[in-house]
Amino acid sequence: MAQTTELVKVVVVGGSFAGVAVIQTLLSSIKSGHKNIQIILIEKRDARHHPIGAFRALVDAEYAKRVWIPYTNLFPKDSHHKIIQDTVTQVYHDHVVLASGQSVPFNYIALCTGSSNPAPAKFTADSSKESIAITDKAREDLKKAKSAVVVGGGACGVELAGEIKSAFPDKKVTLIHSSQTLVDYPGYSPVLKSGALTHLRDLGVDVVLGFRAEIEGLTFQNSIQSAPRTIVTPSGTTIESDIQFLSVGISVDTSYISTLKPATNPTFDSSTLIHADNHQIKVQKTLQVIGFDNIFAAGDCADYSKVPTAAASGVIAPTIAKNIIALVEAKKKNKTAKLSNPGWYPSVMLLATGPETGVIAMPLIGTRFSNSISKALKSKDLMVGMTNASMNWK
Repeated sequence: MAQTTELVKVVVVGGSFAGVAVIQTLLSSIKSGHKNIQIILIEKRDARHHPIGAFRALVDAEYAKRVWIPYTNLFPKDSHHKIIQDTVTQVYHDHVVLASGQSVPFNYIALCTGSSNPAPAKFTADSSKESIAITDKAREDLKKAKSAVVVGGGACGVELAGEIKSAFPDKKVTLIHSSQTLVDYPGYSPVLKSGALTHLRDLGVDVVLGFRAEIEGLTFQNSIQSAPRTIVTPSGTTIESDIQFLSVGISVDTSYISTLKPATNPTFDSSTLIHADNHQIKVQKTLQVIGFDNIFAAGDCADYSKVPTAAASGVIAPTIAKNIIALVEAKKKNKTAKLSNPGWYPSVMLLATGPETGVIAMPLIGTRFSNSISKALKSKDLMVGMTNASMNWK
């Protein structure tokens, strides 16, 4: 009588950069012989959003058609892998509970739930149609406006201001940032930070530093506002605008982990698994959640990288798949698994400020502004082709 092989269920929560990187690495391992693994993607949206291209989509209606990618071809046709469109509300040591009430068991799980940013960078709506409508309306309002204000000078704010000025050079564009330094992230050269300021000003963007702007009606939930507003800086400068964008704040929701306890310890305090300030999940170097061998996390929701970026996710997240395969193999052979960690990954920053311009900071190359390297690596199509390829979509 033929021996049956037990199916190993691997749940991946979140189908963006980190989640898809885990899935693609698992699929490669399955092709090479691990046929008993079933991948279950749980994703709340009906299509994958490519946030790297969000600001180009704001100013370019044709490009906007490319930033929402169906999950249709993610898995090979007729495979036993599946996609569940739903939201994980509770995580336990061997199953998750969804908003619909469905329970999904797993042997291993990768939590890749990402983060939220103000629209048009990202959207709270689960419907791509609804999110596209938000971008389309903002584009029409922007076309009519004579002047625009962007509040926030992180990577998103710099790119947003640059894209608007590049697409509409005759509009007055002002970026207001509360600190004295743009893109002030740990681990990046001061040359990038000062250079981003010079670059924006060279493009014609007015940059106001050291001023915390609070604009009536502009909030995280209402981050695009088409209304006449006047701001007066501490120095007495008056800034008027017809449309405003909030580009401040990143939010991580890991409330689903509040139910996670080891099977043998029902009194375990789940709050110890996340950081109280930013709500990121605490992971080991192997990307396993502290205290759980079969539960992993990567991307913006995990604390592995100091500055979570799409580039970092692409390098870090595949380690989850490799370690799951190692655990599966070790269990078969009744041995201890030898797990790996992502190790060093480069501090890469690619800021696109239009199809032809941008700022890049890369090891060996260094920091460059408005040149062919920036265009080739990101600015031209904002890596949407790469994202389509990862989804097996043309």
